[in-house]
Amino acid sequence: MIIETERLILRMFENSDYDDLFEYLVQRENDEFEGYPGITYENGKEHLSYRVQSDEFYAIELKENCKVIGNIYCGKRDFESREVGYIINKNYQCHGYASEALSAVIRKCFNNGIHRIYAECDPRNICSWKLLEKVGMEREAFFHKNIYFYKDENGNPIWKDTYVYATLNE
Repeated sequence: MIIETERLILRMFENSDYDDLFEYLVQRENDEFEGYPGITYENGKEHLSYRVQSDEFYAIELKENCKVIGNIYCGKRDFESREVGYIINKNYQCHGYASEALSAVIRKCFNNGIHRIYAECDPRNICSWKLLEKVGMEREAFFHKNIYFYKDENGNPIWKDTYVYATLNE
């Protein structure tokens, strides 16, 4: 499925997208919100393979030069709902691409009969929750230490708080 906006094409990932994908994943190697620790050019190919095989990831491609500058996740959940998430190459942030892409995905979901779309984000990630509010999502919840992406040197999870945002097709 392809979604087209004024400046973007949202499409399924292809194997030829790897260099662009790696460029923005390596920027997040030590990201405090959701990183990719230890990512290398070789092991990063697993991330591409997963995205190519999935129908839940959209590559965000600039129309002007066909560069993939990020991705949007739109995962299937129960009861006609979807979970969304996003990553934008740091070199392309603050240009409205994330809100343009996320708004288009939300519209497409609602046009296809989806009832609810939600997202979770780290409360410290102000840019992320402001983006969610910009596209019309409302904060529904705060979950205390409910998720982890990393473990400490002893193998214990480093738990994180999350905000939950959602919007309804009403």
